[in-house]
Amino acid sequence: MDDIVLMLSGRDILGLTLLVVFLILPIALSRFPHNGDPEKTPTLIALQKRVGLEQLNSGLFFIASVMWLLVFASLFVGLLATIWLVISTKTPTSSDGIWDWRFTLVGLAALTATMGAVVALPFTLVRLTYVRRQTDTATQALFNDKIDTAVSDLYAQRQITKWEQADKPTGWQDDVTRRNGAIDRLLGLAKEEPESAPRIARILSVYVKELSRENKAQTTPEDAEPIDLREWAQGLSVARSDMQNAVQVLGKLRKESGMPLEDGEIDLSETNLQGFDLKSLNFEKVSFRLAKLQGASLTDTQLQGANLSGARLQGADLWDAQLQGAVLKVPELQGADLEHAQLQGADLEQADFDAETTLSGARFSYAGLSGVDFSKTSITQEQLESAFGDASVTLPDGKGPNDPEWPEHWSKEKLDYNDFQTQWRAFQKAGGFDPDNPN
Repeated sequence: MDDIVLMLSGRDILGLTLLVVFLILPIALSRFPHNGDPEKTPTLIALQKRVGLEQLNSGLFFIASVMWLLVFASLFVGLLATIWLVISTKTPTSSDGIWDWRFTLVGLAALTATMGAVVALPFTLVRLTYVRRQTDTATQALFNDKIDTAVSDLYAQRQITKWEQADKPTGWQDDVTRRNGAIDRLLGLAKEEPESAPRIARILSVYVKELSRENKAQTTPEDAEPIDLREWAQGLSVARSDMQNAVQVLGKLRKESGMPLEDGEIDLSETNLQGFDLKSLNFEKVSFRLAKLQGASLTDTQLQGANLSGARLQGADLWDAQLQGAVLKVPELQGADLEHAQLQGADLEQADFDAETTLSGARFSYAGLSGVDFSKTSITQEQLESAFGDASVTLPDGKGPNDPEWPEHWSKEKLDYNDFQTQWRAFQKAGGFDPDNPN
């Protein structure tokens, strides 16, 4: 069999090169930032949005647009030429001439139909875009109705009979069962439409705050012994099941919706969370400022960067909790179980520990210790050496800055806030710890 040799002339090579450049150059140029007037949308981008192809690479859209124009121009010129041919040709009389004339008419019809389809293409795209937007609007309206219905059920009440009150035999009370159903529906809606997660987080945060004002936290016993305080905290029960369910849903929102949730989207400051079961949930960067968390279960809970300033955590279970970078200023941790808790980079200013606080295996790497009394705890020398502190800290057995066991890198003076922050951050930087990414 003879070998087949592909012969390309210089003109062919030039044509192929120009074709490749035409296909690749627009895509490459679309990758560069646009430096024009930011207030004015480029014509190509505006056209792309108009036909509903804004997600397509602008370079590919340019190529497709040029190809459409070339096809349109070719068909238009061909149609004009065919029409002129029909007009200028005399009516044939011979058999062969009649067939040629008929083929010309068929070609005219084919060109007209094809050109109509080509012309209709952009208008079809615009119409489909309009229909899609109408559908999206209707879908969003339906979703908003679902949210509104769930929120309405958050405040559902039911009528009850009061047998003991003859003058007022009926009354109203919160329908907790229906409210729990509404909370579960909100979690389902966050899965259905992940972008609604921040909105749902704010709704549930407000809900828990409002109920916390109605259902006050129990008062911590004064002057109680550490063991009695722990027993009291562990004996606390949840004020209301819907409150606990709402907080649990807040801790699941990131995982279920896939949304990161910005700082402040979940705000549980000054809430009553006594005895809540919050195990294995995600509360990264959530504010628990002044929250009542006595007896709460926070085992394996993600609390990185959380604000626990002034939170009351007596008797709370923080076993293996992730507290890297958390702010624990003035938290009451008497009787809390911090076994294996991850406290790397945490701010433990004036944290209140006692003999019942379990610190076994807790990691204090790069944590800031100021005004903390460890005199009654069993914190180890290794744990202390991994953190940074000043003379305001009291070591186990009441040891101070002049004791041989005082960590070398700790300040032997009581530092003011600014000096403490400067030296603490310098200690973190020297060890390669990033407080903005404490994981």
